[in-house]
Amino acid sequence: MITRALIRLLIFGSIINSLVFGQANHNGNSDSELNQSDSLKMVIDSLGRRLDVLENQLKENPELDSLLTGFEAAEDTSLIPDDRRSRRKQLDALLELISQRPGQLFFNGQANAIIQGNLQKDNQFSTATGSVNLFASTSFENNIILFIDLEAIGGNGPDEFANTFTSLNGDAGSTQSDEGFDQVLVNEAWMEFLFLDAIFTVTAGKIDLTNYFDNNAIANDENSQFISSALINNTSFAVPSNSPGFRIRTTLLKRFYIQFAMAKAENSGSDIFNNLYKIGGIGFKLFPHSDYTAEFHLFGYMHPSADDQFGLGLSMSQTIAGRFTIFGRYGNNEDQLAEWYSVKSAWSAGAQFNENLIGEPSIIGIAYSSTKPIDESLKNEKLTEFYIRQLINAWISLSAHYQYVWDGMGTENKYSVLGLRVNFTF
Repeated sequence: MITRALIRLLIFGSIINSLVFGQANHNGNSDSELNQSDSLKMVIDSLGRRLDVLENQLKENPELDSLLTGFEAAEDTSLIPDDRRSRRKQLDALLELISQRPGQLFFNGQANAIIQGNLQKDNQFSTATGSVNLFASTSFENNIILFIDLEAIGGNGPDEFANTFTSLNGDAGSTQSDEGFDQVLVNEAWMEFLFLDAIFTVTAGKIDLTNYFDNNAIANDENSQFISSALINNTSFAVPSNSPGFRIRTTLLKRFYIQFAMAKAENSGSDIFNNLYKIGGIGFKLFPHSDYTAEFHLFGYMHPSADDQFGLGLSMSQTIAGRFTIFGRYGNNEDQLAEWYSVKSAWSAGAQFNENLIGEPSIIGIAYSSTKPIDESLKNEKLTEFYIRQLINAWISLSAHYQYVWDGMGTENKYSVLGLRVNFTF
């Protein structure tokens, strides 16, 4: 009989397909890998924990059990790269068992708690923030997906005290009303349609453009990676907040993609065809089934609030030997857009190390960013962040962060911030 650990690995890959996409798994075994948005990552992670029910189903199907016994699992599964934790041919039978559940709504979510404080004596402050996201998703057959993200946030983090171009807490931003009542907001709500075996994708609704553009493997998620906004997305990326829009994407040769999106510059359904933000991009992934996976994303955009002036950005990452990954970003805006947005250009670079310190996966990250303001009388703002993230169990992770800012907002401002983040997924 197969082991419980092996069942976890197999179920992780299969649930991605069966309950969310009905396609190939998240790790790149078909075109759907390139079409999946980052919004669904937490949904996928938490769905993978529905082990007990599915394990019983496996026990009731001896043919599946005998099929899966040939799969070789490494002793330390936490160190196996994601794209090696499942094998498509060995999962086909399991997919057949649990994939056809159209119309059923699944709920999952996550919660964050972040404490931060400035260590400098002349400007000491301390802050606490908390956020909760509830994800609802369902599929209608194998090629239509509905996704909803409800969010509530308490606290504004260090940005109330620190004068910087970039936020020191990408998860902050209170949703509390002026009267002091906590509010739940619809962060995202969209439908996604997959055509021609996921070669062609259309997404429409209230969308987050940063889910599709300026992606990065190790610097793109304030819940599990860096918390500085300059290391979540490029500081020069003049992108509107989540708003009504659509995205069209096509995938070529299972490795290359081209996509285009339009969205309202403000979160409003009024006058829907005017004041539209336009963005397009291309990208590719190389060596996806190896320890040397490389990704490259290039995009350009026009902002209606700056007379459709142009900006561009690129993002890349390269994994080395399976445990070490480097990344880089660069962005630049035309002068009129930069004058409206205050930032002319920005770049960042860093690395991530995967280790196993106390029997559970550990991640170490370090990065540096530089932001150039359009005002030439101001200095470039520099920021560095170092963090260690420890997985406590399948649902809880704890990470310690240190951030240092030079020349905040182009002046002499300096900040030395120590933080602690606890993340729960459910």
